[in-house]
Amino acid sequence: MVAGRAGFVPLMLTAERLADLPPTLFFHARAKLALALEKRHFKLLSAFADHALAQGWQVQITDSTVGQHELAASFPQHLHVFMEDRGFYARNIFHCVPSYLRGFWFFDQIGVRNNSLQRLSPFDAEAVPKRRAERFLAKLAPQFVEANRSKFDQMPRGAEAVPAGCLAFFAQDFKPPKHHTHYLSVPAMIEAAIAAKGSRAVYIKPHPNQSFDELELLSHYHDPEQGVHVGMASIHDLLAACDCAVTLSSAVGFEAFLHQKPVVLGGQTDFWQNAITLTDAARMPQALAAAMARDWPHAGYLQWYLQKFCLEDRAEDLPRLLARVHQRGYALGDLSQTGYF
Repeated sequence: MVAGRAGFVPLMLTAERLADLPPTLFFHARAKLALALEKRHFKLLSAFADHALAQGWQVQITDSTVGQHELAASFPQHLHVFMEDRGFYARNIFHCVPSYLRGFWFFDQIGVRNNSLQRLSPFDAEAVPKRRAERFLAKLAPQFVEANRSKFDQMPRGAEAVPAGCLAFFAQDFKPPKHHTHYLSVPAMIEAAIAAKGSRAVYIKPHPNQSFDELELLSHYHDPEQGVHVGMASIHDLLAACDCAVTLSSAVGFEAFLHQKPVVLGGQTDFWQNAITLTDAARMPQALAAAMARDWPHAGYLQWYLQKFCLEDRAEDLPRLLARVHQRGYALGDLSQTGYF
């Protein structure tokens, strides 16, 4: 991250080491993220590291291993940034991973994604200026929709036909998630969507990381004569064509807001405020009807979520990051001059 002054430490931290070190900013990351940090691929975190060094702190990148949250919390003279999904609250711990749209990051006090502060926050659409929100959406759309951009590479737009007005189901790993809750299983939610589809088609898109056994199971649902399709069309083709997006807790539920489409979820998310969450598969018809009947404030929600809770991966957002650190009692500077001395 800073040549000769920060490096990857592939060993678990110990109480002895933490007790002996001067104030240190630790980034806890798996190998891939650690390498990206060392190569300064993340502009905001690089700016944070540079600032900490300038304030006389040390900076280290260390391996992300089990048990480090509890150990880190015991030595509040250090700051720790955990780049993983486990939620944990302590004064000296922050959680930081990329958000659902590239270029936006979580930097959160309690967790990321499904366990972040967003999940606990009420959303008031009336408090978001409508024109400003519409301008924000108009800025995002070319970057993601028109560019066919998502977390994973997509098929070219138009490469596969998608039935207009379909229910678009986005599959995930079949195993229960480790750090949040799914209220339904993938097969149960698919079968509920098929049973409730009426005259609509259902298009099932497997996840790029789906296992062979999961792909095989999903392929058994393919029955075009009954209006059920399994394929790998671009997320943005599916969202453009569908009447409703259906998923357990996938990021594509958030991406659907870019297309101003309603969403039915089957698991714990931090963007539930702008969707319908289903906990009982038997009530899929009611959930779909409720989602498609409402005029959702997608533009306002995107602005509220991304600009209030997330940070952009740019050095210019360092004052906002430091304000969050300063509010926890760490005098690394209050560059935004928000009243912490």
